Amino acid sequence: MKIKDPKAMRALAHPLRIQLLELLAVEGTATATRLAELLDENPSNCSFHLRVLAKFGYIERAPGQTGRDRPWRLIDIEQTWDSEQPDEDSRSAASALDQAFLDWEHSRMKAAATAPVPQAWKGRLASGGATLWLTPEEAERLGQAIAQLISPYVERRRQPDSRPASGRPVRLFHNTYLLPNTDPR
Repeated sequence: MKIKDPKAMRALAHPLRIQLLELLAVEGTATATRLAELLDENPSNCSFHLRVLAKFGYIERAPGQTGRDRPWRLIDIEQTWDSEQPDEDSRSAASALDQAFLDWEHSRMKAAATAPVPQAWKGRLASGGATLWLTPEEAERLGQAIAQLISPYVERRRQPDSRPASGRPVRLFHNTYLLPNTDPR
């Protein structure tokens, strides 16, 4: 899902809403009550934030259920936005979403770095970084290549029957950015 509306960007730029999206990606479907239990939150607070996410098209009610215990589900596993926006309102909204997303990813990576790792996963998870000399076109191709590389695994979210029995949710974060205060010319 490509997010272009500044109001939709601001709606997502909230830590609890980012958490709710991640949990729905893992759970598949879940009620506000279930999500509140997983997050140690108040169910009515989760319900409010779920309705905001639904209003902006991030989630929807899962079909086939009625009454109070109707679960929610993601509409799209991927959310992307362009930080370079044409007007000030959109730039401000994209910046707020950038900051919320980066704060979320950073806190998750720090927590994962100190969490115990099951034996079967030891030595199999990767961390790393690289400073690369790229042209703008190469940076774009690199991002596209990464997206293509992970697409078969993204499909497993949409098709639970394709998930291997020993699989677990693994978060991949990648980000390309220009190094500040460097001008090679």
